[in-house]
Amino acid sequence: METVEKSFDVIIVGAGTGGTTAARFTAKKGLNVCLIDRKPRGDIGDKICGDAVGNEIFDMLKINHPRNEELSCYIKGAKLYSPNHKKCITLLDPKQAGYIVNRLEFGQRLLNEALDAGVKQFLDKTMVLDLLYKNGTVNGIQVKLNNGEKVKLNAKIVIDASGFYSPLRKKVKSTLIEKNILKEDSILCYREIVKFSPSDQEVQDPEYITIILDQEKAPGGYIWYFPKNESSLNIGIGTFMDYQGKVKDLYKTNVYHEFIKTSNVDILSSGGGVVPVRRPLWSCADNGFMLIGDAACQVNPLHGGGIDPSMRAGYHAANSAVHALENNDYSIDELWDYNYNVMTSFGAEFASLDLLRIVLQSLSNEDLNFGLERDLLSGEEILEISSKGGLNLSIVNMAVKAIKGISHPNLLLDLNYLRIRMNEISKLYKNFPKNFDQFSDWKEKVVEIYDKINRMIIKTKKSK
Repeated sequence: METVEKSFDVIIVGAGTGGTTAARFTAKKGLNVCLIDRKPRGDIGDKICGDAVGNEIFDMLKINHPRNEELSCYIKGAKLYSPNHKKCITLLDPKQAGYIVNRLEFGQRLLNEALDAGVKQFLDKTMVLDLLYKNGTVNGIQVKLNNGEKVKLNAKIVIDASGFYSPLRKKVKSTLIEKNILKEDSILCYREIVKFSPSDQEVQDPEYITIILDQEKAPGGYIWYFPKNESSLNIGIGTFMDYQGKVKDLYKTNVYHEFIKTSNVDILSSGGGVVPVRRPLWSCADNGFMLIGDAACQVNPLHGGGIDPSMRAGYHAANSAVHALENNDYSIDELWDYNYNVMTSFGAEFASLDLLRIVLQSLSNEDLNFGLERDLLSGEEILEISSKGGLNLSIVNMAVKAIKGISHPNLLLDLNYLRIRMNEISKLYKNFPKNFDQFSDWKEKVVEIYDKINRMIIKTKKSK
């Protein structure tokens, strides 16, 4: 085995889409970078995922769009269906329109480009054991190498991109970073990539990813139907964590047998996992330490998409690391701009969608069918509130919604209340404090909004 170097500017744990993006841009700026992953190099990129990523992120980062073996198909946007399938909300968002990728090929490309950018040391088949500290600041990690040897690697900054079950997040000595995630804020998923002959079955809506809300078939989550190409699909289900041990049976009954109409099929890939579906962590950083991607709960709460936000976070974390090295300051005060850049961009969108997710999970299929069919909350409104932080309904539009919802007045009131709270939380996030000392007051205001939504849900359930 080659000699392992022990000292770096930056150590990045996890070589997924977020980790390789962070590695690329830190190395590109001349930093001494170590990239670590527990998988063998040839398996990096392979992940249980919906495989969708928008095209906007590639233009933002000025990197090549997916092509050739990486690219499975193009998509225009997302479609959100009511439980009875009678209503479809089309979401045409630049961050969703783009591609379905081959995760392994895509991941290998991102890894190779990060290494080509100048990553000093890459360690695969390496398990991360713990964080190292000096004077209350993270200054490295302890790892177990492929040969079983345990070594300490020092760094001025550690970036954690090791996934939802990050061992580092659970061990971090921090009052800012949440170590454990509530089970209500994640879903249990199972998916398969299914291949069939185009002559036996057609792919429906081949230019859209499809999300189906159904509290009976997918309690607390959703069913997804993503095209891969003209003869294969990525289909799966997400449910409350309480359905552990049952999710595969729910998938077979409510997804596979619902969508696959031929017996002449090949299962190319199958597996399960847990996905966070909530706002990002209260803080994605502390002294000498930053978290990105699933480790920081940077996943779209509505459909679980995490490739785009992980790459954005990797880019922002890299910039913060560069500035910290230039200023020789690795404190939370210096790294706070990473939090600021995350929260004021996709963090604001995900916080408002998190409120929507919580309310949708509380509704019955009857309420979902009624509300979606009558456009009590439309796709345009969802995107406008989440992306712009505001929605100005005219008196005419409000009157129309009131008439449409007259037979379900409580639902109409709840959704109007949700709109107001989504506006508020989006604006709060877009005004995330630039300085750490203002964080506590800001957090209290966000908690108040969540409390209001939870009280509304409790009140509604009692009235039924």
